[in-house]
Amino acid sequence: MKKTIILASIIYAALHLEAQDYLAPKIIFEETVFNFDTIVQGSKGEHVFKFANKGNAPLLIISAFSSCGCVIPEWPKLPIDPNATASIKVKYNTSKIGSFTKVIIVKSNDEESPKTILRIIGVVAEDKGHLRPTK
Repeated sequence: MKKTIILASIIYAALHLEAQDYLAPKIIFEETVFNFDTIVQGSKGEHVFKFANKGNAPLLIISAFSSCGCVIPEWPKLPIDPNATASIKVKYNTSKIGSFTKVIIVKSNDEESPKTILRIIGVVAEDKGHLRPTK
């Protein structure tokens, strides 16, 4: 009887742990680096990072931030259902001329990858009449 109880406990624990792993969100980005190349000073420096919840539980973006005030991320505040897609819009202030590399840290409830690093890179150039502004 004692062996049966121990065996049942082991089986229950194994199934319970497997179910917890199975019911978890999983954030997958289409890309984690975006290169603006050369953009005109004062133009719209925006990019949308698309992602999907490839897990089996709702995904929640807890926060998205950059250490620089020149980057403003906008992220979904509501949970993203399994197999659904969403995006994070990143706005870069293009008022200063020069090259840039900026990091955006995305925190989510994905237990395997609670932090995802996104990067934007590029060069802001003065408009000398031959560069087209980005949209």
